[in-house]
Amino acid sequence: MNAHAATLQAAGLDAGTAIGLAEGELSAEAVGPDAIAMEPLAKKSVRAPAALEPRDLQPLLDRFGVAGTMELVIMLASFHFINRIADLVDVQSELPIVQRRWRWLRGAGVRLQGRMMRRLIDLENRPADVDAAALLADLATIRGEVLAPGYDALRHAPSAIASLHATTRPLPTMDAETTRRVTETVGTALPANESESTGFHARPTDPLDALAFVGTRYVVRVTDEMVDAVRTRYGWSDAELTDLFFLISYRNAAERLDRLLAAPLP
Repeated sequence: MNAHAATLQAAGLDAGTAIGLAEGELSAEAVGPDAIAMEPLAKKSVRAPAALEPRDLQPLLDRFGVAGTMELVIMLASFHFINRIADLVDVQSELPIVQRRWRWLRGAGVRLQGRMMRRLIDLENRPADVDAAALLADLATIRGEVLAPGYDALRHAPSAIASLHATTRPLPTMDAETTRRVTETVGTALPANESESTGFHARPTDPLDALAFVGTRYVVRVTDEMVDAVRTRYGWSDAELTDLFFLISYRNAAERLDRLLAAPLP
């Protein structure tokens, strides 16, 4: 959340608004009509992603058009991918200046991070000079399956398809059997309603399947003990565990995209 807030602040928001937006603490009036249009989809992607469907995109299509909607959909999938990686690896900041319990100090920390990002990172958006149709075809080849019809709309958003393609490229280097198991477990574990995204539920007995299940349904509950159980059972190295984290995160993003893009966009 600190990274998201600092990025928003670096892009032009004041620190207080950036923190509130990143943590979902702002009122509808404060965030504006664009964010209001995106909010239902963002919440559903967390609370009931198995129930996502193409009509969930209609408010975005009405407001942002096909190209803008595709950019937002890939950004949504990317957040699910990146945040899962961070939770699975247990990335945390130990800097006192960004801890949530010191709100006033955290605001100063976000301001400092935002200023550093503006000085050190080029945040300007630029169009990607890519062959979107070729990347779509290669994406289908890498995944080894026919893409859902809605993926064709990514032709209108070259930067979005370029980002998705870059994330997908490592898949062929992964163990095929592990990929199959993770794909099946993520598809089964994806919450279909809010009650499935909270509370406690029976986990698979195998440690690999259990990690994929928890990493999908409520990733913040993944523990070092769960990761160590996979390491002990399969004798995996840190590199192999990293591949597993990647697969769980990627499949969570892909499952959401597949549901939202299951039909051609109007």
